[in-house]
Amino acid sequence: MGSRTLKDFEVHPYFEKGDETPGTDTGTRDMYPLAPFVVSGGRNTERYYFTHINDLTDYKFNIRPRYFGDESDYVKKFPLRVHDILEKNADAVVFCVYDMDAIYRDGLLERHEEFVASLKEEIAKGNVILCPSMPSFEYWLLLHFINYTSYLRDFPRVAGELAPYLKPYFPQPSSSFKKLLKSEKHLKDPVWVEKLLEDDKLKLATERARLIHQQMASSGDMSEKSYTLVYLIFEYLENSLS
Repeated sequence: MGSRTLKDFEVHPYFEKGDETPGTDTGTRDMYPLAPFVVSGGRNTERYYFTHINDLTDYKFNIRPRYFGDESDYVKKFPLRVHDILEKNADAVVFCVYDMDAIYRDGLLERHEEFVASLKEEIAKGNVILCPSMPSFEYWLLLHFINYTSYLRDFPRVAGELAPYLKPYFPQPSSSFKKLLKSEKHLKDPVWVEKLLEDDKLKLATERARLIHQQMASSGDMSEKSYTLVYLIFEYLENSLS
C-alpha cells in the first residue's frame, strides 16, 4: 500500500444513539458517486475518523450521519442501510464497520450470525465487505502506533492501551479519554486524524492488521484474539487509486 500525503484541510452509556430522522444530514461531506460507502455502528469516533480521512487524503467515502448509529442495534439497522444504498446504486461497495466486544458480552452471537446471513448474497457479489474489530474500532487506531497482538476483550482495555498514544493529540487532553473518543465536540477537530496520518502510520496499521488477519485465517481460530478488518477499506481504496 502506497503512502498518501496530507491535503490542505479546509475549515469546516458507551455508544450513543444515532439520528435516523430524515433531512438531518447537516455537517457531512459531499457524496462521491463512485466512492465506497461506510456504514458503522459507532456514531462519533468512526464517523469523524472517516470524515477527516475523506478531507485530508485522496481516499474518498460516501458519508452520511444516518449511516453511523447505535452499536447495539446494528444487526437490525445495517441490512436496512445496505439495501437502501444498493437500491439506488447497484454497483456500490458498502463497508460495514462494527465492534465485536458487545456481541460476546451481551450473548448476541446468534443474532450476529443472522445478520451476516441476511447479507450473504451481497457479500458474495462483493457489494458488502464486513469490517469487524475485536474488541472495538479503537484497536484499529492502536495499530497506528504499535503492533499490539495480545488479547483485549473489551473497549476499556483497548482504550487503556491507546490513551498514552492518542490522548495528547487532542486540544484538551485533560478530559477523560472516553469523553474525548465519544464526544463530537472533541472529534470534529481534525488534528487527531492529521497526527494519525503522519509518518506513514496508516500504512503501518494496514500492514499490521493484514498480518494479524492472515495469521488468524491460517490457524482458523478467531476466539480470544484481537483483530480488525478495517484495513480492508484502505486496501480497496489503494487498489482503486493505483
